[in-house]
Amino acid sequence: MRHLSAAKNFGRHPAHRMAMLRNMVMNLVEHGRIRTTIQKAKAAKPVAEKLITLGKKGTPHHRRLAITELGSTVAAKKAVRKLFSELKERFATRNGGYTRILRLPTTIRQAKSDLPRGKKFRRSKYYGTRLGDNATLVLWELCEATVTPREKPQKQRRSRKAKPKAPAAQKAPAEVQAEQPAATVAPATTPAEAEQKTAQAAPAEAEKATAEPAPPAAEGSTPQA
Repeated sequence: MRHLSAAKNFGRHPAHRMAMLRNMVMNLVEHGRIRTTIQKAKAAKPVAEKLITLGKKGTPHHRRLAITELGSTVAAKKAVRKLFSELKERFATRNGGYTRILRLPTTIRQAKSDLPRGKKFRRSKYYGTRLGDNATLVLWELCEATVTPREKPQKQRRSRKAKPKAPAAQKAPAEVQAEQPAATVAPATTPAEAEQKTAQAAPAEAEKATAEPAPPAAEGSTPQA
């Protein structure tokens, strides 16, 4: 006969079962809310509430008892620090009942009415049954917990319509005249410069006249004396 076997072993050895419960309690302390099956949540609830009671007492002896219960790993020590500081102050005026189990909707109609709607509706996240074996899922959370949802950055949607081109601004007449190249104007000469140029050109013309030979005389003409 199987005596003293009231607890569910989940098909695991005692060490494996205790390790699973420890991990669930540490995740609950760290995140404030986890999603698991209803059987596991009911099995881990007494372990979590006993640890919170030890944290409320706050003595070094009870701290060592909590470390013995969760283990001496880094994650376990982090959870113990939170139990003896933050959760101790949160549940200072509460006598028991530190955690609660909330059932999730198991039909499409319940999911649409109880949970927020969205375009990307994922069954594995919002339904109260697990894909594969259809196990009942619940939310196991700390009472009076402030769970802040993750803020997703909003993506700017690009419109497929082509943007209208802006009309080219017409230029003013003054700007058009300024862009056109100015006509080249010969510099004005003074009377003295004009006289100097004519004086320089006169000897050159005389030399050219002397260098050219005289045209030949026509036939039948008599040379003049």
